[in-house]
Amino acid sequence: MTPALLDDDEDPLPPGTRPMSEYDPDWFERLERAKAVRLELLAKPGPLETDERRALFDARREEVDAFNARFRTTAAYRDFHFARARQLLEDEGIHMDLPDLPDDCAREDVDRYLGFVFDAVEVTNGETF
Repeated sequence: MTPALLDDDEDPLPPGTRPMSEYDPDWFERLERAKAVRLELLAKPGPLETDERRALFDARREEVDAFNARFRTTAAYRDFHFARARQLLEDEGIHMDLPDLPDDCAREDVDRYLGFVFDAVEVTNGETF
């Protein structure tokens, strides 16, 4: 267990799991700050300047990163995103099995399969036009 990943008042990680290096107990505050920046930029009248567009892109990226920083383990990350992916596949009428990745899987493995899901949805949606 890496002490830097856990606060004193947090439960230890479940055995056999891999900690998320991106975990941040203050993820929600980060998310709210990024959201406020995004909304402020989008409220500006007229087209955004180059530096403002870059700031908007950075704020959107930070929202995603902050949201994913809520997961202490790759298993929690996998379970959340695979559940959403399964729902998306069902909503789109796509039959695609997701693998049973172990609790100590790497985040990259989860992301690779999520990429397959989004590719399948994109192909399916492209065929309906």
